[in-house]
Amino acid sequence: MSLNFKKQYRIELSPTLSGHWYSVWEQKKKKEKFLGQYVSVTTVLNSYPFSEQLVRWMSEKGFHESREIRDQAGLAGTKIHSAIEKLLNGETVERELFKLEEWNKINSFVEWYRKYKPEIITLELPVFSAKLKVAGRVDCVAKINDEIYVMDWKSSRSIHPSYYLQLAAYAQAVEEMTDLKINNVAILQMGAANKDKYRFVIESDWKKDLAVFKSVHTTWTYDNKKEGSKIVEA
Repeated sequence: MSLNFKKQYRIELSPTLSGHWYSVWEQKKKKEKFLGQYVSVTTVLNSYPFSEQLVRWMSEKGFHESREIRDQAGLAGTKIHSAIEKLLNGETVERELFKLEEWNKINSFVEWYRKYKPEIITLELPVFSAKLKVAGRVDCVAKINDEIYVMDWKSSRSIHPSYYLQLAAYAQAVEEMTDLKINNVAILQMGAANKDKYRFVIESDWKKDLAVFKSVHTTWTYDNKKEGSKIVEA
């Protein structure tokens, strides 16, 4: 299945010291039109409340140790994402490059893929939403059982409620930019503590999560008025 864009865009991560921002251009025949800078979806979601369990964990570990653990987990997640992309592109992945926990999570992805047999439409798709004034990068858009999914690969030990808001914003952006109608958003949590070693959580009513994302965006804008002023109206 092909992916058809309503217009052609160039979306690039901007060099900033505060959060993640993307610069967006509309590509025309003879020149590009700069549409503005859009804050990343994940930066906006920093304003989503922490869970009680996370606050307790951070207080027990201390600020510096908890940040180091978070950063190490982020690096591992990046390695796992890269391995998945290689596998889906028909490349091989070498076992010795990964720790045992990382390799087990990659194996759990393989088991999910064999069971669900997704038709991959696109990977690592940069997107932006003029309506939401945000941008980001979608892990995967795929077709499963004749329905279109926007998916995110997660290697974390739990599924945070903000993940659903992230996917809802991505789904909105994909619908704005392309001819696709998104039926579902889904989280694939790799290395889960169950018999399958993964959790595939599907959300069909993603537009209700979109309403919550808009509320978080309002909070983020209020808390970051100077950053919010960087957004250029499309």
